[in-house]
Amino acid sequence: MKSKRIDIASIRREQIVEAAVAVITERGLQNLSLSEIENKAGMSRGQLTYYFPAKEDILLAVFDRLVLLTYQRIGTPGQTPPEDPSGWDWVEHLLNKLLAGPGISPEFECLQYTFLSQIGHRQDFRRRLADLYENWRSNMSRGLEGDMGRKRPARPASPRALATLVQAILHGLTMQRVADPKAFDAREMTELCLDVLSTYLWDQPRTNGHAKGARKRARMSIAKTSRSGRAVATKGVNGERSH
Repeated sequence: MKSKRIDIASIRREQIVEAAVAVITERGLQNLSLSEIENKAGMSRGQLTYYFPAKEDILLAVFDRLVLLTYQRIGTPGQTPPEDPSGWDWVEHLLNKLLAGPGISPEFECLQYTFLSQIGHRQDFRRRLADLYENWRSNMSRGLEGDMGRKRPARPASPRALATLVQAILHGLTMQRVADPKAFDAREMTELCLDVLSTYLWDQPRTNGHAKGARKRARMSIAKTSRSGRAVATKGVNGERSH
């Protein structure tokens, strides 16, 4: 029996991608260079460019790898049978994973925003992002369509439009959290998003306990802001209390 042929090219490509991911993780995307990748992979420039002619080709391969790792880390809703997926289960699962849980992949978020900044002149970067977003959007919309068939929504809503809205919420909030990890309370924001979405669709909060908790925290936050504003208003220009 002949032994299975070893695919050296695939192994080398994998090593280069792993080296690039390691450089991004350790030193940041801004320090990703062919020289750094060479050092990390233990290869010469000729070997590197044989498998990846340009650094942008390595970035595309790294993007694909990080997308795969992100999918693996996100996992699937535990209560959802694979033959009957629920879009709402996915909405809850993603909000909890991406907002309430620890960051899934800071390297991927960094690379995603780099791609976004260059889609005006890099059609390959734009296509990668468009395919990723469409995959998430279409899968979620199919699940939401099934949910709406089982429980008729109170207001007309296209499953695809709703999936696009959920995607925009996740994208915007994760971007804010990358810029400022203390921008919002993750648990409060998760419950608020679920409460707003479920109330729009079915005229009732997802669960009374979570909704009440979200509303209570919101009232406390408003009261705190009001007290802070009144305290500032009572001070004069020089820090003295006005009469």
